[in-house]
Amino acid sequence: MSNLIPTEDNPHPLLKLEGEERRNFAIRSLLFTVAFTALLYILPNYFFLENITTQSSYFVLDMFGFHPRLFIFEDNLTRLGPIDQFLYGLYDSARATYPSISIETGYSRSNYLIVRACTGMQAGALLLGLIWSTPATTHNRIRASYTIMIALLIGNVLRIAAMIAMTTLFIEDFGLNYDDAWHYAHDVLGRPLGFFGTIGFTALIEVRGVRILDTITVWIDTLLGSKKKKKDDTKEDDVKEDSAEEDNAEEDNAEEDNAEEDTTESN
Repeated sequence: MSNLIPTEDNPHPLLKLEGEERRNFAIRSLLFTVAFTALLYILPNYFFLENITTQSSYFVLDMFGFHPRLFIFEDNLTRLGPIDQFLYGLYDSARATYPSISIETGYSRSNYLIVRACTGMQAGALLLGLIWSTPATTHNRIRASYTIMIALLIGNVLRIAAMIAMTTLFIEDFGLNYDDAWHYAHDVLGRPLGFFGTIGFTALIEVRGVRILDTITVWIDTLLGSKKKKKDDTKEDDVKEDSAEEDNAEEDNAEEDNAEEDTTESN
């Protein structure tokens, strides 16, 4: 594994792997990343991170004059989707507790519940899994890990604050109802922010000497390479069949020529 760690002389050793060694690395690293991501996202109780995210988003919104209010929302699990019901049920099967933000909009208040899915740990767990499945020095892996967690927390707080602010503006200034306003803020505008944020997080990891893009390249190349090999094998079989047919045709022609010669000699 040490020979796969990037150096100045060999910055992309993973891309030089070939054959079975390349395929074995792809399988091992992919299985590790999937298992690491799933365990890190499912097992911990993220209430502390939900609380930090909520309070930080509250601070940003208050700084820009939206006058939010903090509160703890307690409810049964019926408001959650099946996956979140399972995750919260690991810690308290009777109720769910969410740190929340409330903002007055016109003649009503809009409440925003910060749950596990709002913490950004789906992307965080995946990126950490990639960091620790990619060959690199322990020092670089640790640096990349704490850098990405800090960047993820800051970026996610700004994303949540921006979505709540946009929802509020859509309601107050454009007269949209809450559902439509949240759709435009969260789905139409919020998801692209998350996409470009992930690109930025990937760049932060790469500049710290952990070449996660090389690992992803090996995964894709192994998958496509396997399909290409199957196609090449099929073409090779077709070529062999064509060659065999040509050989048979030549043998038939030779037999016909011999038969003609025998006929001529008899005459």
